[in-house]
Amino acid sequence: MEVLGLPARAREEHRLTKKDIVEQWEHSAPADARLLGRAIGSARIVGVLSPATTGVPAVRDANRPVDMIPVLEVRVANGVTAKDQRRVAELLHRAMPRPSAIATYPSQGAAVLSLALTRLSKSEAGMSVVEKHLTVPIDGIAVASLHVGELDRADLGSLYRDLVRRAAADGVPAPSLRDAAEAVELRRRLAAVHEDLQSAMRSAAREKSMQRRIEYNGEARSLRDQIAQTRAALFGTAADQTRTSDDPKVGP
Repeated sequence: MEVLGLPARAREEHRLTKKDIVEQWEHSAPADARLLGRAIGSARIVGVLSPATTGVPAVRDANRPVDMIPVLEVRVANGVTAKDQRRVAELLHRAMPRPSAIATYPSQGAAVLSLALTRLSKSEAGMSVVEKHLTVPIDGIAVASLHVGELDRADLGSLYRDLVRRAAADGVPAPSLRDAAEAVELRRRLAAVHEDLQSAMRSAAREKSMQRRIEYNGEARSLRDQIAQTRAALFGTAADQTRTSDDPKVGP
């Protein structure tokens, strides 16, 4: 996964069988097991970030231990929707008792980086609860901004949270944005408000009543203001001025 700039000693090549992935869900969530069996073309571990491979200490927290961070690449089968692709990544995050970085490669479209803020499940041994899930197109991330050597090296938990924080802002977070969960929420909010704006603009274009068009256009102005405020919180003023689209390309 080139977007992370993995050091040579952290690189691996270990194939994950579809059978092993699916079996984790066959009894507890048969529908999810079927989705994984249908959606995954192939999966492999391409790297492991650990104290031995990065020089960064582990975290021994009972609820959020981070002794290593697996890095996976998943090839998605033909015809899998963006929604199902996101669900597959979330299930893979849940199936591991530690945070992970997952790149999914659809048969058509852009590769996506998936990250999740997790804690250990109290009811399912060896599983995680996903508290925040982030997916971002890899081709929209600033070059070298997520390289492992550039991330917070206080411990592996800090390194992963810094990765999430930066990825949420396509590698250029606002200097004041220090919290990973807040960064994910800002990314989600930006995507949601942008969708609302597109809906308001379509409604205005279809509307025959002048009064209703005025109302829709007023709503659109308010939503543009919300987009500007959210972008400033996520990217910061200087970084935001370098971007040309109304919002970042969001993942599935």
